[in-house]
Amino acid sequence: MRRLFLILLMLSCCMAMPAQRQKAKAKPKTQQVSKKTTTKRSSTKKKTTTAKKPTERQQLEAQRKRLQEQRANSQRRQKELEGQVKKGLVDVQILSGEIEDKLQAIDTIRQSIALLDTNIVMLGVELDKLQAQLEDCKQHYMQSVRYMYRNRKSQNRMMFVFSAKNFNQMFRRMRFADEYSNFQRTQGEAVKQMTEKVQQKKDELSAAKKEKSSLLRRNESEHQLMEKKKADQKQLVASLQKEQKTVQKLISQQQQQEKELDARIEKVIQEEIARAKAEAKRKAEEERKRLEAKQRAEEKRREQAQTRANADSKGGKQSTSKRGRTGTKASRGKSSNSRETSQVSRPKADVFEMPAADRALSGSFESNKGRLPMPITGAYNIVRGLGTYTVNGLKNVVLSSNGIYLQGKPGAQARCVFDGVVTTVVQRGNSYIVTVRHGKYISVYCNLASVKVATQQQVKTNQILGNIGADNILQFQLRNWTSILNPKVWLGR
Repeated sequence: MRRLFLILLMLSCCMAMPAQRQKAKAKPKTQQVSKKTTTKRSSTKKKTTTAKKPTERQQLEAQRKRLQEQRANSQRRQKELEGQVKKGLVDVQILSGEIEDKLQAIDTIRQSIALLDTNIVMLGVELDKLQAQLEDCKQHYMQSVRYMYRNRKSQNRMMFVFSAKNFNQMFRRMRFADEYSNFQRTQGEAVKQMTEKVQQKKDELSAAKKEKSSLLRRNESEHQLMEKKKADQKQLVASLQKEQKTVQKLISQQQQQEKELDARIEKVIQEEIARAKAEAKRKAEEERKRLEAKQRAEEKRREQAQTRANADSKGGKQSTSKRGRTGTKASRGKSSNSRETSQVSRPKADVFEMPAADRALSGSFESNKGRLPMPITGAYNIVRGLGTYTVNGLKNVVLSSNGIYLQGKPGAQARCVFDGVVTTVVQRGNSYIVTVRHGKYISVYCNLASVKVATQQQVKTNQILGNIGADNILQFQLRNWTSILNPKVWLGR
């Protein structure tokens, strides 16, 4: 039994050994598979990480795009800032113009108040004189009435007349009674008229005082408005001082543009003057040629008449020859005289004489000084006047103009200030310049977005010349040939 048990044990051990060996071989295979899977996963992760990581070129492109966006944003912000500063400068100029207008209005009101004070004093003196005269008239009239009342019984008219000694005395007494009654009536009328004059002077005095009080109230309101506008201007200037560099840049650009514009206008006006002179010379030359042709025709007619007279004469050949010689001498003398007169009457070529039509137009233009219509339609503000302009509180801000700048409402149009002829229509960038000649006077309209007239077109007063630009600002100049005029003096408001 023992032997059998040992044999069975040995057989079981022999059978268990190969199974354990197979298990030991199977374990490293699974470990290898797991290692392979982990290596594969790590390789895929490495691949994905290497695929997601951008290249140097892509980084540079992204950086360039960011810089471009930053530059575009800064340019956009700079443009917005420049637009705000430009608007602020225009607002400051408008406020300065309004303050100047308010100051002029206040000065005018003060002058009116001073005149009213003088008038009130004079009216008071006249009123005192009239009241004294009225009192005298009343006293005389009352004395005569009292005298008549006291002597009403003895001064009966019928008794006075019929108590006369004769007819002549009766007639004189009747006449005296009539004159005395007329005198009494005249005194009553004088008292009445003097009372009316006194009342009229009192009314004038009260009206003058009322007008003075209204002017004082208006003066006070104008002062308040001016102080408010000064405060607004001070606030705007304080905001502009923070952007001094931008302000200086815009001012320098504006000055350069205005210099170029003035140079272009001067060139246009010089060309117009040269054209007008050439036209005047041409007309003078045509007139001279016409006069010479007329004189030659007259000379030829005289020569023909002389030859016919010589042929029809009944004298001898000698006499006819003498007459012919004298006739030819006379005709030569006349022709030489006519040539001399033509040379004397010939106008000088270098002298510019304005035609009669231009002289008449210039005269009518001058007669309307201070009454010309505004060159812009609708409501407007005077942005800047003629001459040099400075802004208190801003450094290096000096603007000068040869005309006035008017800011209108959106859709505002430029209109002609007087009858004339459109001499030039010049395009300057995106805007137009139109010049109109009124005899020797020239009106200039700048910053037009579109034009509704053409060169050499006849225009009338208040005729539309074109639409104003997007900023709604019109620059208007007025010239007497090359002399610059102040439009404010010529325009009526």
